[in-house]
Amino acid sequence: MAEQVQPQTETAAVTGPQPLAFSRNEIVSVLSGLMLAMFLAGLDQTIVATSLSTMARDLQGWALMSWVVTAYLVASTVTTPIYGRLSDIYGRRPVLLASIGLFVAASVLCALSQTMLQLIGARLLQGIGGGGLRSVSQAAIADIIPPRERGKYQGYFSSVMAISNVLGPVLGGFFADYLSWHWIFWINVPFGVLAIVLCDRNMRRLPLPRRRGRIDWIGALLIIAATTPILLGLSNVESAGAWLRPSVLLPVLIGGALTAALLVWEREARAPMIPLRLFLNRIFSVASFITFTMSMVMIAMIILVPLAFELMGGLAPNQAGLRLIPMTGGTVVGSYIAGQLVTRTGRYRVYPIAGAGVMTLMCAGMALFGLGRSIVVDTALTAGLGLSFGFQLSPVIVPVQNALALEDTGIGLAVVMFFRLIGGAFGVALLTALLVSQLNAAVLGIPGHEALGVESGLALMRMDLEGRSSSAVAGLGPAVRSAFDFVFYCAAAISAVTFFGSLGLKEIPLRGR
Repeated sequence: MAEQVQPQTETAAVTGPQPLAFSRNEIVSVLSGLMLAMFLAGLDQTIVATSLSTMARDLQGWALMSWVVTAYLVASTVTTPIYGRLSDIYGRRPVLLASIGLFVAASVLCALSQTMLQLIGARLLQGIGGGGLRSVSQAAIADIIPPRERGKYQGYFSSVMAISNVLGPVLGGFFADYLSWHWIFWINVPFGVLAIVLCDRNMRRLPLPRRRGRIDWIGALLIIAATTPILLGLSNVESAGAWLRPSVLLPVLIGGALTAALLVWEREARAPMIPLRLFLNRIFSVASFITFTMSMVMIAMIILVPLAFELMGGLAPNQAGLRLIPMTGGTVVGSYIAGQLVTRTGRYRVYPIAGAGVMTLMCAGMALFGLGRSIVVDTALTAGLGLSFGFQLSPVIVPVQNALALEDTGIGLAVVMFFRLIGGAFGVALLTALLVSQLNAAVLGIPGHEALGVESGLALMRMDLEGRSSSAVAGLGPAVRSAFDFVFYCAAAISAVTFFGSLGLKEIPLRGR
């Protein structure tokens, strides 16, 4: 007989006096559509980056090239909590279907773009659609799988995200080199249509809200208005090479002021878009904090570790990408193991603590031993770092689902996902700026450093060394290693903050329904 899993449906927030029963086959059927939606979200963030130069050349828009990525990142991030709240009000299925539909339609517009401005506008729409792919998928999982059982299925989602992270750059480079960059967006159409069919067919039995609450449109607008300038400011850190620049400080300060206005409004709103009472829940608050700090390290390391292999080890980009596979594989394995252990033991607190501790040690190890010297050391450090990420991903989501009422599940999980995205952007900006400043300082002691230009740190980080003085380039090794050592120690410090924050995560019994 098929295993029966009881979703939590016995609250006043959903219809039906009796709980729904989902067989294992039904759960797998629902998860197939949700995993495909999450695959689209993960693939789109990685497949575009490798083809930016080709797009800029064909559309003659080099000055606007970075906005192809920034437009999607900003739009998908600011709409994440909004989608979560809408799914609590209208149900997961219609909101997710609308999100996928908008994502697919915008992908067609991206593929048909004839100018860089058209492409950026289409990417903005695509990001608005993409904001719901992850957050609503996570909330839908919570509707059919109780916290105690969720660990058994979490490994599948981690595998999907890891595959999309690895497959994205490969497909992006292949399409750009052998077909056309337009195929980067056309490929979303069949996957998206299949996701719509699967989600529409398989999510019909998910519980629907009994009563539709009010929509806090002012709160939604304030979320967009507050988050957008902050993300734009953070995206300018790399191009500016520092934080103390008007292009960085001004939008961040504007975003901070609008965030204060958002908090004031949400405190008084009758039906707030983000209920501030959620933060009175200790588990939710701690999970949001450690998700933010962990993502600072995780996303930054995904970007900086391959760069370290290229600059410190002299590896080609494709070789540096291969050296990142142990980290990706470690994340999948770590998430799967932690999820299985959570299901078997019913305990979750120890895994984020252990993961943050190992993350601290691995970042410190990268600073002590360096990268690019030994494939054995590189594999051990990156695989250990990946395992530490995996031990923190699902065991942080599970207690949030367990601690919140069903009517708050969508917005609660979406806010945690929002902190993950914001934390990643903040971590990349912070550690990138530190790397550039350290490279600038270290290069000053090299004879002939003037040949590298005024922004020598940026030239190094972007590997813009053509036509530079050979004597200056030859002496860069120690300077580069010193700069990366400092950044990895800073990452270890952030990891230590995550470790001590994880100690505050409260352990309560996981619900079996």
